[in-house]
This record gives sequence, structure tokens and C-alpha cells, in this order.
Amino acid sequence: MKSCLHDFWRWVVRREKKNSKQIIEMPEFPETSYELGWRNITNIETLERILDEIKRVSYDINPKIWLGIKWLSTYIKVRPGEMRMIKQRDIDLESGFINIREPKEGTRDTGKYVFLDSEDIKLIRSIPKPHPNSDMYFFRHPVNPKRSSVTPGGQFGPKYFKVWWDRACKSLGVSGIDLYGGTKHTVATALGKYLSPEEIKRGGTGHTTNKAFDRYFQPQKGEHIKVITAIKKLKEEARGEVIELNQIKEKKN
Repeated sequence: MKSCLHDFWRWVVRREKKNSKQIIEMPEFPETSYELGWRNITNIETLERILDEIKRVSYDINPKIWLGIKWLSTYIKVRPGEMRMIKQRDIDLESGFINIREPKEGTRDTGKYVFLDSEDIKLIRSIPKPHPNSDMYFFRHPVNPKRSSVTPGGQFGPKYFKVWWDRACKSLGVSGIDLYGGTKHTVATALGKYLSPEEIKRGGTGHTTNKAFDRYFQPQKGEHIKVITAIKKLKEEARGEVIELNQIKEKKN
């Protein structure tokens, strides 16, 4: 609130200085102390179990539910709100990237770019042929949905990924972990096992202009691939532990 008022007064002072002889002094603003909140995170093993449960209960309804949440745990620069806004025209499978056209941070003129892993490119190609209208949202409900509560062919709602995340967590007895903390924050924290903070940041930065994208496409793609490779390695290790735990449960049963 203070920041908004401060920006407003800065604008007033500049405006009056240009448009009139009246001088308005910038008022003093009090210092405001605050502490950033922390999101609860989990471990990669639990994240993999949650993703498995989401796939189990939703894949037959719409594979893009699981795919979207899987991407949130892989492409950690993308926010849930940005994910659902992706349109078919934003996905370039030949060059292997997604253009987030309206990111929360950075410029909205060119957006930011996410480089797709080869496995995800295959996954997208395996999904039934997309609608010929490239302006359609990628994350949308089927034309003939199996659930009456959704709009046929409509875009995923703002809380749709969260609904399925929460359902899977409840089924597994996982509490206190929200979608954002359980995907982006969990993976970013775990990446410290293989990468430095600088490498994690570089692998998640966006582009500010088309010229910058042309210039930095390959170097930044290399950083991004390094991050994705580390994420895959973390998940493979976790997958082995999840399989081992399942085998132990089966033997007990």
C-alpha cells in the first residue's frame, strides 16, 4: 500500500513540475519493516507420488491436467496463472519452446521463453491433434467432457490445477503443501543438490526483447537444459525410492 502511494506522489511531483510553476514537495514516507513469508515445501519423492496420483485420477478425464502440473514442477519459471494462459500458437514444437506472452514479471511486450524437454515434445505430439484455431487455449476442457461441471472446450479455470493438486494430496494424506510450494519451491530448493544459485537463476531467466532472444537463445537454452537435466535426475532418484517403497508395501500385504 505504501509503495502504491509513493509511486503516485512521485508521478504528481513530476507532473506539476512539468505543467505548472507550482512546486510540490515529495512527502516523507515512514519506514515499513516486514518479513517475507515462506511457503511450505516437500521433498521430490513426495512430489513424484503426488504427480502419480494426479495422473491416476485425472488422465482419463483430461491428460492436460497432469501435464500442466507436471510442467509446473519442471519449468519452474512458469507460474500456474501463466500456464493456463498458454495458447496453441505459443508452443513451437519445431524449435522446442513455449512463449509465455503475459508473464507476471519482466516485459509483457515479448514475454518469456521456456525451452521444452524432448520428452515433453513427444508428450505434446502424442495428445490428439489440436484444434485448427491456433488462438485456442492449450489447457482447455475436452469438447465432450466426462464431467458436467466444466465448460466443453473452455479454458481451465484459475484454480483448476489447484483443485486436482489438493485432491491428490488429500488422497495421499499430504497436508499443508500448496500447488506453488509443492512444485516450484520444492524443486528449486532440491536443485541446490546439483546446481549453484546462480545456475538455477540463469536457467530460469526470461528475455526482454526479440533481439535479446535472438542473441541469447542458444546460451540460455544451454542453461535451461542444464536445469531440466538436474530436475530429471532428482526425479529419477526419487522414482527409484518410490518404487522401492511400493514393493515393500506389496510384500507386507
